[in-house]
Amino acid sequence: MKSKISFVYLGAYIFLILLSIFMGGLWLINTQVAFICSMIIIFASFLSYKGMIEKRLENGEIGEDRELLDTIDDKYGLYESEDEIKEKELSKEEFVKLYKEERKKSGGIKQTFSNLFKSGRGVFNPFRLISYVLLCVAMLFLIRNELFSAIPFLVGIGAVPISSIVLGFFLKD
Repeated sequence: MKSKISFVYLGAYIFLILLSIFMGGLWLINTQVAFICSMIIIFASFLSYKGMIEKRLENGEIGEDRELLDTIDDKYGLYESEDEIKEKELSKEEFVKLYKEERKKSGGIKQTFSNLFKSGRGVFNPFRLISYVLLCVAMLFLIRNELFSAIPFLVGIGAVPISSIVLGFFLKD
């Protein structure tokens, strides 16, 4: 798995270098700075959320009940066979009632703020914040030295999320 991750990101890095060779030196500087900063942000985000989840597991906030996870993953029965779905078809009134019950269960804005505070450790992790500051400093450095070009910078930043999507398809198998 680690080798697939390495190959995908290495491939994106090489693609950016080859693209920059054709586009010029300004492209090389901007795409590489943006790509490296973006990779640092991804790595810092991964570490912060990994730490947050490990801490929640240690505290017992997250259980390992597979049956509960299955009901959460498929609470609307999306993976049932067609025969089972036909048996469960709802009338309009039943659907409206079910919808209102589910909205009450979600907890509304109170639940949203609760989730925000629980994930605050991952969002405001020092590593993650420092990585965003590094991105801003790198961008300001390029601007100050009159080396900044927006399109290559965005291409460099966009390479990491696009690579992550490609990686998702590779790891799916």
